This record gives sequence, C-alpha cells and structure tokens, in this order.
Amino acid sequence: MQEWTDEAQGSSAVGQPPTPPPGYHGHDRWLLLLAALVGVVGGLATVAFHEGMAFTENLATGHPGSLVSASEGLAPWRRAITPALGGLVAGAILLLTRRVTKGKKQPDYLEAIAIGDGRQDVRGTLLRSASSLCTIASGGSIGREGAMVQLAAATGSWVGQLFRFRGDQLRLLLACGAAAGFASAYDAAISGAIFIAEVVYGTLLIRRLGPLMVASVTANVTVHQVLGYEPVYQIPTLHVSSPWDLPFFLLLGGLLGALAPVFMGLLDGTRRLISRLPVNLPFKLALGGLLVGLISVWRPEVWGNGYSVVNGVLHTPWSAILVLWVLIAKVFATAATSGSGAVGGVFTPTIFVGAMLGLLAGDFFNWCWPGSSLPTVYAVVGMGAFLAATTHAPLMSFLIVFEMTLEYQLVPALMLACLTAYHVSRAIRSESIYHDALHRGTAIEEESCVAPSQPPS
Repeated sequence: MQEWTDEAQGSSAVGQPPTPPPGYHGHDRWLLLLAALVGVVGGLATVAFHEGMAFTENLATGHPGSLVSASEGLAPWRRAITPALGGLVAGAILLLTRRVTKGKKQPDYLEAIAIGDGRQDVRGTLLRSASSLCTIASGGSIGREGAMVQLAAATGSWVGQLFRFRGDQLRLLLACGAAAGFASAYDAAISGAIFIAEVVYGTLLIRRLGPLMVASVTANVTVHQVLGYEPVYQIPTLHVSSPWDLPFFLLLGGLLGALAPVFMGLLDGTRRLISRLPVNLPFKLALGGLLVGLISVWRPEVWGNGYSVVNGVLHTPWSAILVLWVLIAKVFATAATSGSGAVGGVFTPTIFVGAMLGLLAGDFFNWCWPGSSLPTVYAVVGMGAFLAATTHAPLMSFLIVFEMTLEYQLVPALMLACLTAYHVSRAIRSESIYHDALHRGTAIEEESCVAPSQPPS
C-alpha cells in the first residue's frame, strides 16, 4: 500500500494545498475499514481486561464486585496491607517487563501517537496490563481505564503492523485503538474520538477524526450493545432549575479551574518525591499501596477508581462533611498510587474529584440561594469542568458528560463551566495533566542533540 506521509504533504508549492498522490482517497477508505476492525478488536480487549480484573479482585479480596464494598468487608489490618501486597506484585511484574523488553522503555500510547513510530511491544503491553490488574484489584486508587485504553491502543498498532502500515498511518491506527478503548470504557462513542483528536492531535481534521469516529462507534456498539455491558455511571435525570443559576455554574468553573493546578501539582510532587527514594520499583509500589491501605482504614471509599462512590452521591444524600473527608482521602490516595509508578490512569479519579467538589459547591450555592439547582446537578457539571481544567480539552470534557446524561438542559451550564475552568486553569498552569506523556520523547530527543562539549541547559 502506498503511504502518504507528512513529508509528502509538505512537498507542495508554498501557498498551495498539498496534492494527494494517485490512489490516496482509496487508501483513506482502507483506513476507515481497518478503523472499524480496530474498534471491534479494541473493544474486545477492554472486555478481556474487565473480566480479568473481576477474577483478580476475587483472588485478592474474596469480594468480587465493588472495590469499596470489598474494602468495607475486610478487617482493618487486611484493608491496610492488601494494597501494599498488590503493589509489591505489580512492581515485580514491571521489573520482569524491563527484563523481557531488555530495558527498552515501553512508550505510553499518548507518547507513541504524538511523537513515536506507532509501534507497541506485545509482551511489554501485556505485562504492563497484568501489573495494572494487580494494583487495581488490590485497592489501588487509580483508574483501570488507563490500562484498558493502552491495551486497546496496542491492538490498533498490531493491526496496522499486520497490514504493513507505517509512519503517520500506523500512528493513526494506534490512535483509533486508543479511541476505541476510551469509548468502550466510558460508554462515550463521540468523546472517545474527540479525546484523542483534541488532547493528542490538537485538531479536528476530518482525515484523522473520521477513522477515530469509526473506531469509537464500532467499539461502543460491540461492548455495550452486542455484549450488554452497562454504562459505568448511572446518572439520574437532572436539569438546571432556572437560567438565574447560570452565574453559579460560571463560579463553579472558575473555582475548579483554580483548584485543578493544585491537584496536578500534588500528583507531580508525589511522583518526584517517591522517585527519589533509594529502593527498587516493587518497594515503591508497595509503599504507595501501604499509604492507600492506611488511608482506607479511615475511609474505605478510597479503594478503586471511585465509580460506586460517585454513583452513590448522585442517588443518595451525603452530608457535606462526609463528602469533604472522602474527597481529601481520595486525593491523597490517588497521589500515592500514581506517584509510586503504578500503571493506570488518573482520568477517572479526576472525574471523582470534580464530582465531589461540584457537590460541595452545590451545597454552598443552595445555602446562599435557596431554590437553586440540586447539588447533584453541580456534581455532574463539576465532573466535566474539572476534566476540562486538568486535560485542557474543554470540548471532550463537555461531550463526555453530555453523552452520559443526554440532558439538553445541562448544555449551557456545562459549556460555561467547562470553558471557564479551562481558561482559569491554563492561566495558572500552562501544562495539562498529559503534558509529560506528550512531550517526554521530545525532551529526550532535544537533550540527545546537544553537543558533548555543551551540557544541557
């Protein structure tokens, strides 16, 4: 198959649009067909991870299902040590991964799409997924979706290599796999494509967005319509009480936009602190797990990615003080797990933090203005606003919450909060939560280009 690379695009005369080579549009149709295949395979990969996690949870805790329920059912001493033991095993698997891959670092899927060659190592990806399973199933406060998306992204790379794609086309199929994994994990077909397009590519060009959409929709249909998996968030019917509440959502966006850099700074600071410890990787992950375990003795709600807690606060009333304590505990548990080097995502914990902050703000606004929208409305809008503030992807953040609720009445409030949070957060901190993953390779490349006689600045 003929490949049209970015270099070929740049060969056109200055000021003239690039002229595609003969057969290029037919090549694009091949990409769409392969994107559909990647969507099916990527969706099935997330299903395999989901089922593997259920098995590992039962093995680690004896309580399959909600990790919060499993935590509450354990004696305090077991609640404290289970995440530490899981972290120790997860770290040992990561050490094994280094040996299997001969020390070659496996790039994150975001890095591989943005600046890599689109190739993913099969054994390395599977071993990292196994490490993630051990961390999450033992109570680590991290999202399983990160590993799901990584695994699905790898399937896109494998399919592309099978059909001998390379360069920009192989990276695009890797991106299709990531979009498929995102759509499968969150039951958000549109947001899966927009997530990759907005966060990684920074553009909504139809040539890239088309295959991403095909992969997302195909994966979503495969997982949720064919296999019958339920959406992860069970959001009740919600609406904004009055247009006069919109200033409150503007304030909510500003508040969450200001707090997001603090959250990201805590994650970065914890990661730097633990990385300096003079111990091997398994003991770093075990330390992170032990911190989570000790916190869970006080607040068992910190186990897992927080689905059950968010669903709980959306359907049953919680006191403001309980919400505050659970929020604080979850933030520190997430920082400990992520900072230890565990494999997993912080996207879902970010949604958790946004929901709890929104709920607290909603309680305050209702106290100031009786008759305002329900606190749960602010919680749902807070999910999107905090995502926009941390990912710097307001369109994706707005769409994922809209896909979850399908409530048109929430659109003005969501748009106001997401855009405000994005601009406030970016004014304080220009780097998103994905900055390191997207620029790590570039920094390494720039450093390697410095002449030996000139030390890096």
